[in-house]
Order: sequence, then C-alpha cells, then structure tokens
Amino acid sequence: MDSPDNASRPMAPPSQRSARRKMTLIVLASLLAVVGLGASAYYFAMRPVTLRIAVGPQNSDDVKVIQSLTQTFARDYNHIRLRPVPTDGAVASAALIGEGKVDLAIVRGDLDLPKNALSVASLRKNVAVLWVPTPAKPAAAAKRAKKPAGKAPDELTKISQLTGKRIGVIGRTPANVNLLKVILGQYGVDPTKVEIVQFSTSEIAEAVRGQKVDVFLAAGPVNSKITADAIAATSREGGVPTFLSIDLADAIATNVPKYEAADIPAGAFGGSPDRPEEEVKTISFSHLFVARRGLSDAVVSAFTRQLFSARLALMNEFPLAAKIETPDTDKDAVLPAHPGAAAYVDGEEKSFLDRYSDYIWFGLIGLSGMGSAGAWLASYLRRDERTMNTNLRGRLLDMLGIARKSESLAELDSMQEEADQILRETLTCYESGAI
Repeated sequence: MDSPDNASRPMAPPSQRSARRKMTLIVLASLLAVVGLGASAYYFAMRPVTLRIAVGPQNSDDVKVIQSLTQTFARDYNHIRLRPVPTDGAVASAALIGEGKVDLAIVRGDLDLPKNALSVASLRKNVAVLWVPTPAKPAAAAKRAKKPAGKAPDELTKISQLTGKRIGVIGRTPANVNLLKVILGQYGVDPTKVEIVQFSTSEIAEAVRGQKVDVFLAAGPVNSKITADAIAATSREGGVPTFLSIDLADAIATNVPKYEAADIPAGAFGGSPDRPEEEVKTISFSHLFVARRGLSDAVVSAFTRQLFSARLALMNEFPLAAKIETPDTDKDAVLPAHPGAAAYVDGEEKSFLDRYSDYIWFGLIGLSGMGSAGAWLASYLRRDERTMNTNLRGRLLDMLGIARKSESLAELDSMQEEADQILRETLTCYESGAI
C-alpha cells in the first residue's frame, strides 16, 4: 500500500501519437519507398542507352549508313541510340574500340583486331579486284603492226608476272597494302620487288594519263561505285581492262582464315562491253559491326534486333543494307560473336522477366522482410504504451486503498483528477490498439 505522499506524484504524460498512427505512417512510408524503388528500377532498366560507334572515313558509305541508323533509332524511340564517332578509317576505329573509348565500331575483318572486339553483324562482303588498265591507243596500234594477232608476250595476264611491276592501290588505308602482300605472297612474288603506290579515287585519271601504274588493286563491295569509277577511268577508248584472276583463292582462304574465296560476276562493274567479260575468281573479306567485350549482353541483343529491324527501311536509300548479315556464332569462328548478338541469332535472347526475375524475387523477399520488420517495430512502439497503461492500472488500484483511509478532501480531489486521467489514457490506448 502506497503512502499518502504517493498521491501527489506526477503521472506519466499521455502518449502524443498513438501506435496506430505510427503504424499507419510506417506502412505508408514503406509503400512509398517500395513504389519509388520499383519506379527507379524500371526507369534505369528501360531508359534509352546511347552507344558510341566509331566509323570512318568521312563521306564514306559506312558513315552514311551509320548516320541513317542513328536517325532511324531516334525517330522510332528505340531503346538503343547511336552516337557516331568519326575516324580516319577502319584501322583508327579498331584502335578506339581496343582502347575502350567506344562501344561499337565498323571495321574490316582482315585487320588485326583487338582482343576485346567481338562480332555483332556483317555489314557487307568486300572483294579484291586486280586489273591491268587498257593500253594507250597508239601503243596498241604499233604492237598490232609489228606482231601477229594474239596476246603480246609481255602482256600481264597472271599475278605471278607482277615482279618488278608498279602496282597502284586504290585508297590510302594500309589494310589494302597488306591485302596485296597476302595475294603476292601466295603466288611467290616478293612484295619488296614490286613498287606499291597508293592513290585516292581523285588521282586515278592522272595516274592513267601519265602511264604510272601497270596494275591496280581495289577492295570494296562488288557493286562499289568507287571501284567501278576507277575501272572506268582506266578503260581507254571504251576498252576492257584485263582482270587478273586469283585462282589460288581457296589456298589463301585456307592459309589466312580472315579471307574467303569468292567470284566477281561478269558485268559487275558495268560498261560496254561488260567489265569483266566473264566471271573472275577472287578473295573476299567481311566489313563488320564489332562491340567491345564488356558491353552488356542485353544491350548488344537489343542493338542487333534493332539493326535487323531497320535493315528494310535502309535498303531504299542504301542498297548495301541488304547485305547486312548475322555473325558467325560457331565457337571456332575467326572472330567470335558477342554473346548478346549470338543470343539474338540463336533465339535465346532474354525477356525482361528473364533478365530481372532474380531481382524481382529478391525484391519480394525483401518486402516480406520489411513487413515482418514493420510488425515488430509497431509492436516495439506499442510496448511503452502497454507498460505505461499497466503501471497506471496498478496506480489506480493503489488509490482505492489510499482513498479509504484518506482524511483530506484535497487529497481525494487530487486522486479523483488522477483517476480521470488514467481512464482517459486507458481509453486512448484501447482505441490505438496498444491494449
């Protein structure tokens, strides 16, 4: 039994915020947090991804194709967007992807590509074209006057005859010179015993007029305008230049897997008569889209899917787009395919749920854990109110004994007021769920 002095002790202040309100705020805050996390995750998963793609040289067909792809992807609001990075050519583009400064690049398949470059798609096939320009008319007339009909003994008809000759290579890239050396090496012609000069397309006419070159080499697609213009510039009086067949193309493809045996169909370069007049055997190599190894599989898959979806739209403006092909996904391919591109080609591209199912599952587990934690927290927050209410009930029982022995009206009034407060606080705890 408490003494009368306990009657005047101060009561614990009533709770300022009910446990139910606290619980409601906690649940609301948790839901808002979950919605915010979900919205953020969806935004980062679905926001457009911009890939830097190295391509060159300026004003080439490759640059025009990439510019058109860039506009198409942006116009269609595709997930993948492109940002062209101009370069001096395929060699410079390959160097940039090797340094990790770009995500994609347009390169030649016969280059020594960096180890972190993986194939995504084949833009086109390029062929090597070797031809002997038609001789000047006076020289041809003089030969006909002195020699019987038929080919002159010194007329170039075979690659093995190129020792000591002057060979003009169309294009400034060193890759074309390396291509010529591969061809010469297969025929036993020492590259150091031929004179190699490189020309831009604007210098062809001058080279022919000055009789500076015995043989020309060009590398490009079969329907390349640059190659066709170069051949036309070296065809005097509408004549047909002599095209040198690479009969050992299969051997070259075996020794150097970057190349493949191919044929140039008759009349591929136009003119009258046809240039060439009959099919010519040669070698080919691919012009490739490559991606750096560390680029996300999902991103590369999406880019590959968009690329082939846009191919039909590009064909009207760029007929070369029809030549875009899927990469070689075999494990023994010369240039391995990027896993993302291989997934698209093999029909194993992952859907949104496939990619993020683990995150969704762990998110659900996290929500369950948050619910349990919220329930524990609510119980913890109500613990003080339950304890306080228990103490108040004990105080009320104590006051019953004190009141029976009290001899002071002031003391009774004080206990009455305290009892009212206890009742009020008890009802509040009941309404809030604390008791």
